[in-house]
Amino acid sequence: MPNHGGGGDSHNEVLRVARDAVPGLRSAFADAITKVDRQIELADKELRVTSWAGDPVSTGASALYNDRTLDSDESVVDLLKFYRAQLDAAVQNLDATAEQYDRIDSDNAVGTGKNEG
Repeated sequence: MPNHGGGGDSHNEVLRVARDAVPGLRSAFADAITKVDRQIELADKELRVTSWAGDPVSTGASALYNDRTLDSDESVVDLLKFYRAQLDAAVQNLDATAEQYDRIDSDNAVGTGKNEG
């Protein structure tokens, strides 16, 4: 996949998320996925054009349009799919963050219980 992003190396970036922000962030990213899925669905069904006049110019123009919009590796639809994958990764990371917070709470509760008894 070509580099569609901006600056840094994503493997070195760390984002710290407060526990109480996780559900809202997850919901926002999940809502964005739903919207992007709808746009991808519409694009697959409604963006392809055919040669409107049947002449060489409209045939060439429609082929170029379809390539840039739907068929090439950097088409608009391909970029939407890449964006969707990034949103999905964010949701998965937020789920993992929530699980980690839950594990920490569970470990702390067990540790606290041992000290009391």
